[in-house]
Amino acid sequence: MSLSSKTALRPEPRLYGGQVHWTLDAWDGSWLIIPDLHGDAGRLHAALEVAETRYQAARLVFLGDLIDDSPRRREARGLPGTPGAPDASREVLAAVRARVESGRAQVVLGNHEVMAMAAVLDGDQALMDLWWKVGGREAAASYGWNGSGDAGALADDLRWLRDQARLWLEVGPAGQQVLLAHATRPSPERVARGQNRVTDLWPDPTSDDVVWFPLGLQNNPAYAFLAPLPAGFQASVHGHMETPELHRLLDAVGQPALQIDLHPNYDQLCVLTIDALGRVEPQKVSSFVPLRRG
Repeated sequence: MSLSSKTALRPEPRLYGGQVHWTLDAWDGSWLIIPDLHGDAGRLHAALEVAETRYQAARLVFLGDLIDDSPRRREARGLPGTPGAPDASREVLAAVRARVESGRAQVVLGNHEVMAMAAVLDGDQALMDLWWKVGGREAAASYGWNGSGDAGALADDLRWLRDQARLWLEVGPAGQQVLLAHATRPSPERVARGQNRVTDLWPDPTSDDVVWFPLGLQNNPAYAFLAPLPAGFQASVHGHMETPELHRLLDAVGQPALQIDLHPNYDQLCVLTIDALGRVEPQKVSSFVPLRRG
């Protein structure tokens, strides 16, 4: 597995929502894994340009944390933080939803979606307060919602995510499968039970390791808690943590967990391909999109 840098200039951004025409007949057995987009139009456009120009025959998996471009993340990219200013969460969810509904993509649940669902759909005030501080205010603003009353289209998108998102996914050919989860690995026993829907968050939505637990770095104590992979799996892939480069952690038997969520101040996105034979290849693409001023 190698990490290559591909940072060529890219064309002006375009919208990626609307109906997507794709059939399973177009699939060559490969997968393109896309990490945390966090309501960032630059990341969205970079990911979908790769998907639609280099890997048209691949199916897509989004690794969660689709929403919430917080002031902290904006400032890390050298932009004004501007608390409460709309981010691109609505555009991101429209693009992801269109690709899932076409049959091309699947989506993994992230902790930011957990917070948003609890806040907007379930009226959980504690998670509402937390979500509002870490990008929820900006995501809500992209829908024109101020945090009270009918959440309208935002609630509709979150209900859709609650139905469609999974806690983890298993992709790749038999014997060379790859486990995909937002934060850390589920236990092999949990994978065997197949309890990977939003309703299976355990012990509750605020503390499920699969969406919340930091995978960490090789010298981090969290490494000691990396669950083993089930039989037939070669590796796992995760987002959630913001790191300068791809991180490859080894479990107790030497099988890697790849952490591909790059810190926003690098203006790069690390995507990962899994071909039909199970070969895994991460690569970086530029996520910087100059804004056109009218």
